[in-house]
Amino acid sequence: MRKIVLFRISSKGYPKVKVGGINKFDSLKNLTATFKDWEFICVADNCDEALITHLKSNHHFDQLLETKLGNPGSFWKLYEMALNTAKDDDIFYFIEDDYIHLPGAPEALEEGLRYFDYVTLYDHPDKYKLSGVPANPYAKRNKFSESTEVVEGPTHWWRTTNSTTMTFAVSGKTLKEDADIWSITKTAKKDFDFDNFCVITKQAMMAKSRHIKQIPRRLQFWSKPRRYLGISIPGLALHLEQAYLKDGDEVRFSLPPQIYPNKAK
Repeated sequence: MRKIVLFRISSKGYPKVKVGGINKFDSLKNLTATFKDWEFICVADNCDEALITHLKSNHHFDQLLETKLGNPGSFWKLYEMALNTAKDDDIFYFIEDDYIHLPGAPEALEEGLRYFDYVTLYDHPDKYKLSGVPANPYAKRNKFSESTEVVEGPTHWWRTTNSTTMTFAVSGKTLKEDADIWSITKTAKKDFDFDNFCVITKQAMMAKSRHIKQIPRRLQFWSKPRRYLGISIPGLALHLEQAYLKDGDEVRFSLPPQIYPNKAK
């Protein structure tokens, strides 16, 4: 069994206010230290010369590929690279350049894949209605959170979730079987992680325009099996977007003290 990190990094990106005091280099340093026994494949997409020089000088990758494909296209490039060698029991972790992980994250991914087809270690605060951040559409329907099922693993508790970002783990078997669904990223103009996972996990339809637009893809892949996306609770990874930090994250992930200019004092 091979265990491979499929890492994407870019000098560009969608405009988001990130956690202060942590940059892409910190995120990568944390990733390589945490997943030190895994293979690393890196796609450096639309990276400036300084970033490329840093990657080549300070990190060893099993493969490093420079591209100018944009966010969805660079994801698909990694997916294609994984498809070329994937065995059923291999583990692939797609990861973006704005996450940090706690110790034990690699072992947790392996545990989660015993139960679920896809696994994320980022416990999205938008899935909880009382988290103080904009709520996921499926969380809005309920009093506390999205509807979920809970599993007790040997070392972690897990629950099902309706979607995640483009950072997730998957087995080689599922990677190959779901390539037709993910191939849309080859030509997509923007990320559509929420919509794609709604199709994959066969979420209930809602009478909203975004969900109605999912209908053609839901019908296209109707015969494919429903997949289960699992998430560790509490999360062992943190997305470094300031708007979605929740109480306790600064302490759990040892973040520098944050300044929140848009929050009331």
